[in-house]
Amino acid sequence: YASHGIRSVGLSPGTVATAMQERIRESGVNPVSQLDWSSHIPPEAVGEALVWLAGEEGREFDGDDFSLRSERGRQLLGEISGR
Repeated sequence: YASHGIRSVGLSPGTVATAMQERIRESGVNPVSQLDWSSHIPPEAVGEALVWLAGEEGREFDGDDFSLRSERGRQLLGEISGR
């Protein structure tokens, strides 16, 4: 649908520091529950990435997936959010 001005981008954020992750951590049920809290991405960063992807700068990912888990994704996230 690009010819109609519709863009599509997948976002793979990895684990996000939310209340759900707190409950998973307390449960101890899987490897994710053992992750250090600092390895989770702040929810604000996911929002910032979405805004960035919707802009002109994010066009290179049109029709593809943007992973915040990848080295490049984390680098771009740092540039986007100043982290």
